Amino acid sequence: MEKVTLGSTQLAVTSLGLGGIPLTRLTFDEAVELVKAAIAAGINFIDTAHGYPDSEPRIGAAIAAADRSSLIIATKSPATSAEAFSKQVHESLGRLGTDYIDLVQFHNISDSDKFDQVMAPGGAYEAAMELRSQGLVRHVGVTSHSVDLSRRLVASGKFETLQIPLNFLADDAASLIDPCQQAAVGFIAMKPFAGGMIDDATLATAYLRQFPTVAAIPGIETQAELQQLLALYNRPASDLSPAQKEQIAQLRRTVGSVFCRACGYCQPCPESIPIAMVLRAESFARRMPLEMTKRALDRNMKRVDDCLECGQCLPRCPYKLDIPQLLRRNRDWYTQWRDQQKA
Repeated sequence: MEKVTLGSTQLAVTSLGLGGIPLTRLTFDEAVELVKAAIAAGINFIDTAHGYPDSEPRIGAAIAAADRSSLIIATKSPATSAEAFSKQVHESLGRLGTDYIDLVQFHNISDSDKFDQVMAPGGAYEAAMELRSQGLVRHVGVTSHSVDLSRRLVASGKFETLQIPLNFLADDAASLIDPCQQAAVGFIAMKPFAGGMIDDATLATAYLRQFPTVAAIPGIETQAELQQLLALYNRPASDLSPAQKEQIAQLRRTVGSVFCRACGYCQPCPESIPIAMVLRAESFARRMPLEMTKRALDRNMKRVDDCLECGQCLPRCPYKLDIPQLLRRNRDWYTQWRDQQKA
């Protein structure tokens, strides 16, 4: 399988990595076997997070008998203070059963306030530098959902990698590929299937493989999905065909009118409705464990009833989504979905 060198890190990762969220939906043994199968097939890049319940211990069990030096293990922490960040990284080390983490990332820095907190005296960045000096962390990166803020993150010179959603529905991030190359920042594409909105693996993969410097980390939940993606990534990359370009254009026209990119420009809502969370509820439910989904979404869906349809969010959305309508639509979808889980 082709490999991608992540910027200045010199980490040579397989262009197809393994995203760790779906492992939490499997039994422990199923998850371990899936990770082992990915490693046996040649995948050397595994991405997880402190906040993904049960993902890190399952990966740890799977890599226990592997050649650790041949693997690139990445995890993330949402902490903004040095104390909390250091604590979470040490917990991740224990869960993963490893002496070091190849790449630790600040999780979801999608607004300037959080970035400033991380970089402030006593902030998480200080802890990351100390952990790196101790050899517990080898490289430091950042994840975000904001293309505009990511430009600032890349230009800051503080991060060795950037992880951001990239797929043909959320293709704004493609504009960051060249700046990342110029700054020697590795580019990691999360949500290559748009959180489950794209179900054509061939088309999603063909789009991503246009970018040879990008490493993708799709969430893989079954052995069948793993084998399908391995087959796609083990064949030579090629340009998109005219038919594929038309398929993508058609999906953008149909799905693009309802697909939230979680850019956050619609906020603040005067009623404090977490708009992106509500609009991405179906994607969240597809990726996260059942009980976690219910805990996160139950309280947020109730907030939709507070919507005044004031319209303040509408001109802020760069994708022209009808946000009030989509809030109600997603609330109704969630109510039906939750009732089905009880049946």
